[in-house]
Amino acid sequence: MQRSVNAALMTFLLLLAGCTSSEDLGVQWQPNGEAIDSVPVNDFTLLTSENTTWTFSEHAANTTTVVAFLFTNCLDVCPVVTYNMKWIQSQLTPDEAANTTFLTITVDPWRDNVSKLHEWKTSTNSSWTHLTVNTTESDAPSMQNIQSVWENFEVGLSIEENTTNSTARHHPSDYTVNHSTGTIIIDRFGNQRVWWGDNDWILDLFLEDLRSLIEL
Repeated sequence: MQRSVNAALMTFLLLLAGCTSSEDLGVQWQPNGEAIDSVPVNDFTLLTSENTTWTFSEHAANTTTVVAFLFTNCLDVCPVVTYNMKWIQSQLTPDEAANTTFLTITVDPWRDNVSKLHEWKTSTNSSWTHLTVNTTESDAPSMQNIQSVWENFEVGLSIEENTTNSTARHHPSDYTVNHSTGTIIIDRFGNQRVWWGDNDWILDLFLEDLRSLIEL
């Protein structure tokens, strides 16, 4: 009788394990980068460098997403992050690539309009989607959208004016973008899971984190 009870219990546990979602199983996983406690991505719509709208829930649905924040006037870290993303992309198998979305979002829409972002994408030969807005008026819905994205991903951003003679009403004409950003890996359920600082990339370990999330 005891043996029958134990066998029944084992069968129940196996069935329970089979019913556990892949997201729940991933709770035990420890990434190489900085773990994020499954912060959900708030859906958003921005403008691509090809001047088309791009919506997260539509274009990144059911994929593992790598999103980087940068600006084209950045001459040190941002090109390196772009190169890193290109290398990661080149290492993926066809199946892995089909289940992964790469994404760049500007933190300087005042200069990174559609044409400027397209120039950056072309010059760096980075084939994935680059996002900005069509107007930088502070009360414009598109500007509020991108600011909401920065907040959702906890992008640290400040604008430092380089001159005291700027005549711009809403924004200085000569400025520096001070930002503390990282590259974030989002699982296919739409949750932020791993953060890698711009200066902390270890390519093999980043790739390992990405592949672990692709397999969830």
